[in-house]
Amino acid sequence: MLILAAPHSDDPRDDGFNHAIPGELLYRPFVCSSGQEHACGCERSWAGVGSSRATTLAEVIDKPDMTPSEYLNTISLFLAETWDWEVKDAVDEAQTLAAIAEDFGAGAYVTIRIEDDSHVFELMETDHA
Repeated sequence: MLILAAPHSDDPRDDGFNHAIPGELLYRPFVCSSGQEHACGCERSWAGVGSSRATTLAEVIDKPDMTPSEYLNTISLFLAETWDWEVKDAVDEAQTLAAIAEDFGAGAYVTIRIEDDSHVFELMETDHA
């Protein structure tokens, strides 16, 4: 199963950061209403399911010991219990995250940002090892 995970190294970009636990599952966090671009970085960050800590870079990794059902349950249960999402919406979000990982492929580094009220995902070329 391909998943979006916190990278094991820092984001090499000057304005990048990684406070998440390496390897933990990531989700798209809520964006604050400060209206100030780059004020806190939430508009360009992923968040860790276990730690709730942010990172500006996701790594697509293959997790062969995790089934699609386990992945969907983990993400959707987290969103429903932690953020009070409706179950259907939480499952839809988990499926979206799985599709993003699948689209970019194992080994890819993926950035996230908000543009016109929508998330934009981009491949970051990097020399990460």
